[in-house]
Amino acid sequence: MTGITWRCEVLIRDHARRWKYHRLFVVLLGLSLPQILTAASSSAGTAPLFLDANRVYAELTFVLPDGTSRLAVAYVDLGSPSILISQALYKELQLDQKKPLTFKVGDKPVQVNTNAVTRDNWLPFTIGDNRKVEALLPAGVLQKYEVVIDYAKRELTLADSGALKPEGEPFACHVDEKTGLAAIEVSIDGHSYAIAIDVGSAYTWLSKASVQQWLATHPDWQRGLGAVGTANMRMDDDGIEAGGVLVRIPEIKLGSVALQDVGALAIGPSKSNWDFIDWYSQKNAVPVIGWLGGNVLQDFRITIDYPNRMTYWQREKETDRHELDQVGLTLVHKEGEYFVGAVATQNGKPTVEGVQAGDKLVQIGPLHTSGVTSSEVLAALHGTPGEARVLVLEHDGKPFTIKAKVMAFQ
Repeated sequence: MTGITWRCEVLIRDHARRWKYHRLFVVLLGLSLPQILTAASSSAGTAPLFLDANRVYAELTFVLPDGTSRLAVAYVDLGSPSILISQALYKELQLDQKKPLTFKVGDKPVQVNTNAVTRDNWLPFTIGDNRKVEALLPAGVLQKYEVVIDYAKRELTLADSGALKPEGEPFACHVDEKTGLAAIEVSIDGHSYAIAIDVGSAYTWLSKASVQQWLATHPDWQRGLGAVGTANMRMDDDGIEAGGVLVRIPEIKLGSVALQDVGALAIGPSKSNWDFIDWYSQKNAVPVIGWLGGNVLQDFRITIDYPNRMTYWQREKETDRHELDQVGLTLVHKEGEYFVGAVATQNGKPTVEGVQAGDKLVQIGPLHTSGVTSSEVLAALHGTPGEARVLVLEHDGKPFTIKAKVMAFQ
């Protein structure tokens, strides 16, 4: 063997050995890449989002004790501090054994101490498309993260601080560390006010005391008395919605962002003199005059960077100025049935004739109301102003039928 031949064989063996190691490295990298990607993706996750009567619901993945998982729909409520789950889901997750609650928003895992989880008989309930809601995802849990609610794409994104590139106009916020509620400073009619951000509320509700000051100067802002449509979101028999004032505010300014023609319900104390807005304000870091609800928020892609006390607003569509084109009934929901809490008025006149508070609403056109969702009832009462809806009601157990016109309350 010549020296040249020997050197060639050495180079060939060395090259083969290096190629073997290179292939081994590629194989190992291929095996580990999914784990690397999973670790990277766990800093953020995106889940499907559903809207029902302007409220936000998300599909979460709950991790069972045996490591398997199952999907459940959660009501996303930025006005609540504590996570709630149904009795059945609590039992299925074996939380009575003091195991932490673990769920995922897309690929993003979240763990909650069992002591911070509450079972609630209010759950489950059903929303549109026959979806069963089994949990409530509150601000108290979300405040550790960056939260993106993309109404147009129907997506909820949860991310560690700094994991996302902010999109939209920046605007600072206050966050209450105990409840997680976020509030911003806005300008209305040249004055500054603090107002909360609440995707869990279907409509914007404000303090009647504040609104009455504006109406003294701008009486044309008033659109009616009595909550209708999505403004009638609680459907409680405490008089708050029955006595509410519907208004249309020409502009609310958030820094460089202008909210145009904002519909709101101005509310005062209940029949028992309980002040809903005062109670709600106490859950915030600063006193607020109410909250921006889904009728306003659904026009945007909203990012709340809780750790850095920032929000980002990216407009996705124009405001729906016909959302409250409704039959003028303020409804009360009791044990699956719907009753008239009040007849809404405009310019001092009732918008529906022949109906009294306490009458039971039995049917709207072909829709029988017993047991159906509130969003179905409100949708049936919605329409184009001037259209008629045939209503079947009961007064003292006796049925009667009327035709009621759809009115513009915006």
